[in-house]
Amino acid sequence: MKTQSNTLLAELSKTQVENLTNQVKETLAIGYNAGAKTFSSADLWNIQKQRRTFLSRRSF
Repeated sequence: MKTQSNTLLAELSKTQVENLTNQVKETLAIGYNAGAKTFSSADLWNIQKQRRTFLSRRSF
């Protein structure tokens, strides 16, 4: 059984390569606001809580 192959993928035509490499312009949905979530004190508390448990596990 041959373990090495020179052709891993089937050969592609020029049009197939062009179709695979086309750029597509992407737009966000209307009304989408990525920065809407604000950092609250509860988020800070959760980060500090996770850090405490991580440090205690690391000492084992």
